[in-house]
Amino acid sequence: MQDLLGRLTALDPDASETLKVVSYFDALITRLVGAESMLRGAALLAGATVGYRDGSHLTRLSAEGRRLPPAAPDGWPRHQAGTDAEVWLERQGNQHANDAMILERLALALGIIRARRTIGAESAVELVISSYTEPDERVAALARLRIEPGTLRVIASPPDPAPEPSHPSAVVTTRYGLTRATIVDSIIDPQAAWSEPPRLGIGLAVLSDRLPASWSSALIAARLSTPAEPMLDAADLGAALAIAESAETAPLHPDAAALMRLDPSSLELLDVLSAERSVRGAAIRLGRHHSSVQERVGTLACQIGYDPRSARGHTRYAIARMLMTVAPQPAPSPARVRDNELDDLSGHTPTNP
Repeated sequence: MQDLLGRLTALDPDASETLKVVSYFDALITRLVGAESMLRGAALLAGATVGYRDGSHLTRLSAEGRRLPPAAPDGWPRHQAGTDAEVWLERQGNQHANDAMILERLALALGIIRARRTIGAESAVELVISSYTEPDERVAALARLRIEPGTLRVIASPPDPAPEPSHPSAVVTTRYGLTRATIVDSIIDPQAAWSEPPRLGIGLAVLSDRLPASWSSALIAARLSTPAEPMLDAADLGAALAIAESAETAPLHPDAAALMRLDPSSLELLDVLSAERSVRGAAIRLGRHHSSVQERVGTLACQIGYDPRSARGHTRYAIARMLMTVAPQPAPSPARVRDNELDDLSGHTPTNP
């Protein structure tokens, strides 16, 4: 496929972009994602709202991957997705080049999901962690997974590697990219679910009927994990978790926006300063002269609007840095599909040509 893409890019760029859409949906199907994740992936790819009618059940997701109130598909381009099922794309303005292909591949993918719905653990895992699942559906999905009522937690990790088969797991499409959701008993060591643990975000321990809250906190913990701290428990965030959760729906705070405007080397300097709590310590760790670091920090303080060396400034920087990290990704513009169709927790998703 990659070889074919390379040849088509040289011969016909438009054809190669269409093939990337096909490859994108093929990858989602291969990952065994559920219907809602498939719809979310299509909405993020198209940069527009998508809808799905399965019998009398209507589902709509925005370009940012959020659930919208149900509405009929009147007037929008649509495609049949099986018996008594259809998908549509709510594009304001002119249609984009690959809208028809996105609808066709989405309909095909949802038809495959419908065919295997009788089944498996993947769809059941997505049902129990979704905040949009009805209580009786969640109870039935938990029973299908053979999970007894009790205290559980959800773990967010990259799609690969998968955990041990004894732990229910599914790859889910999120606004941050494909992420694996794994349900474990709260009393076990989360790392024990993998023979070689990947980077993990550990959700809060909750009763089985509150697993969506655990999943939400696991995603935040995964976003805040680092190579130096590859496993982060949401419970260890304390009150900071509430601040991070508020960032999911609130406008980006000006302090976080100011950090986004900095270059990577400036952010690295401020991170080291925050960790070391002194300019001298930061200079030693970075292998730079104390006076040059002092001067640079002074310049950065003017740029971000506060002095990160003070006690209040240190707290302000730590919160702004967290808000910047967990900030939702902007809606994809109708530009070109990325060459790397699926990324990990960094959250990049192909865009519609």
